Amino acid sequence: MAKITPKSRPDRETISVKTRSDMPDTAQRGYKWWKAPSKKELGEQLISTASFLKEEQQYRYRQAAIYARMYGNMPLFNYVGSNINKVNAGNNLPIDRPTMNVVQSCVDTLVSRLSQSKPTPDFLTDNGDYRERNLAKHLNSFIGGEFYRSKAYEKGALILRDAAVEGTGCIKIFKDSAKRVALERVMYTELLVDTNDGLYNDPRSLYQFKLVDRDVLLECFPDYRAMISRAEQAYPDASGESSRTVVDQVMVVEGWHLPSGDGASDGKHTIACSSGVLFDEEYKKEKFPFVFLHYSPRLLGFWGQGLAEQLMGTQVEINKLLMTISQSINLVGVPRVFVEDGSKVVKAHINNQIGSIVTYRGTKPQYEVAPCVPAELYQQLQRLVDYAYQQSGISMLSATSQKPAGLNSGEAIRSYDDLQTDRFASLSKRYENFYIDLAYQVIDLAKDIAEEEGSYETVYPNKDGTKEVDLPYSKLIDNPFVIQCFDTSALPHEPAGRLQKVTEMAQSGMITMQEARRLLSFPDLGQSDKLANAGEERILKYLDDIIESGKYNPPDPFMDLQLATQLVTQYINLYTTAKLEESKAQKLRDFFVQAQALIQEATAPPMQSPRMMPGPQAVPQPRPVSDVLPNTPQPVAQ
Repeated sequence: MAKITPKSRPDRETISVKTRSDMPDTAQRGYKWWKAPSKKELGEQLISTASFLKEEQQYRYRQAAIYARMYGNMPLFNYVGSNINKVNAGNNLPIDRPTMNVVQSCVDTLVSRLSQSKPTPDFLTDNGDYRERNLAKHLNSFIGGEFYRSKAYEKGALILRDAAVEGTGCIKIFKDSAKRVALERVMYTELLVDTNDGLYNDPRSLYQFKLVDRDVLLECFPDYRAMISRAEQAYPDASGESSRTVVDQVMVVEGWHLPSGDGASDGKHTIACSSGVLFDEEYKKEKFPFVFLHYSPRLLGFWGQGLAEQLMGTQVEINKLLMTISQSINLVGVPRVFVEDGSKVVKAHINNQIGSIVTYRGTKPQYEVAPCVPAELYQQLQRLVDYAYQQSGISMLSATSQKPAGLNSGEAIRSYDDLQTDRFASLSKRYENFYIDLAYQVIDLAKDIAEEEGSYETVYPNKDGTKEVDLPYSKLIDNPFVIQCFDTSALPHEPAGRLQKVTEMAQSGMITMQEARRLLSFPDLGQSDKLANAGEERILKYLDDIIESGKYNPPDPFMDLQLATQLVTQYINLYTTAKLEESKAQKLRDFFVQAQALIQEATAPPMQSPRMMPGPQAVPQPRPVSDVLPNTPQPVAQ
């Protein structure tokens, strides 16, 4: 392990190479901590390695503090120290906070726009039989229930904001005390990766610093109560004010090292505090229990670049101009009264009272306000603000919830929204892949818990209410699956766009005029789809019950019997070749026979009527149409 650093060069450039023997003792002892011969040395080497990396990467903490201050006007560090004292100080308002924060405006607009969609990971089998397809169906319900229970979409919006501000957002997947899959938002500053190890965005070791309440730590590791009691109390920062607290927290370091290859035994997962090792196990997984979202991946290195970093230069210039304008107005932009020397003017008469009378002799006093700020400053300020929005790809109109003038039709509004969305196509794809990776991690951890506990259940909220779903066939999950991410969408938010969408659906015959009127006031297509597909969903429910559990529900006259015949025929053709059990296949055939019998019963023989000469026929009149939907026939009044 070598480090090349340039030294001072008065005449020529010299390069010095540091070998392992030249490195600090803490770094030497922490080298390959996962191969430590004893638990005591394992804890010491893990903590020393993480401390060494934290000291070497202080620039990351400085940058994170700058970007956090640009977004929220409060840095990440010394938060509980000197900054709280400044806030608590009476009559001491901060004057260095920007009043035109384009970083916050762009970040909040971006997060609001992308987080409206909720990417839904769907499991799709690859040339699987009916058991595997049935497994994929249950996994879809299971992952939907886990996302709902763990509030994955709410936390995903926070991760997206972290990525936009700091460059990288992160969520941790772990098993909580109730032996359930839990998700935790992790700050980018809590994680450490060696720069050389993560040069190509594929590190082999990862470290996390975490402040944990001592009592919570005692409950998590009851066998190490004496060790935890001896651990030193830790604070969020080095300021003296942060030690003035009523909580008792311990700094915990958690480290992961991935196995070097298939079958390698050097994978390690360790948790340690200042007094020793609390947890140690062999780590066999190929990924860390984290899912990362990078706003803009860098050419080299593990951590991403955030929107705050991209807008930093523009925001600094805006702040400088705002400060100049403010100082100029405070210095010059105040009304002044000019009184000629020698004139007799009573100064007490010059006040802010309405209708006051000013007496004078000689020259009349003059009120003047000098021009304090040239117009070029305001023009430059506006140019910088416009450039900030252009650089981020966010329209100023979108940030202020306005639409461009002239965009009145629904088609124009939808086209404008598509242009806005295309600007973030790559980020949106990374946001969807974030949920795909999260689904893999959740399923993998839930499978481990199911193997330890025997089962793992979750609650899946669907259109019929809530349903308890057990993790199905955990042994079959190892089979290859393809997870594809679909985005749930609704009607356009703008009234004009919603009217245009409903109009197109009515003109195409997808919905009736009555449904169109209802959808114009109710911004959700779910109820309409639920009613329109109720008949088909009921038939599919009966057929799925036969395939999954062998439960048989016969057809009845309230079904669409023609559709039922078509669907059961497709089920027979599909599952017969997939090695379906004969008992279930016979129930499908029974369903088909009963549906045919009901169709024949409903079909009465035509009645014979005497032949009559046709009378004069009235000329058919066109049906009335609506002014809103000109191509949709309206119901004729009876």
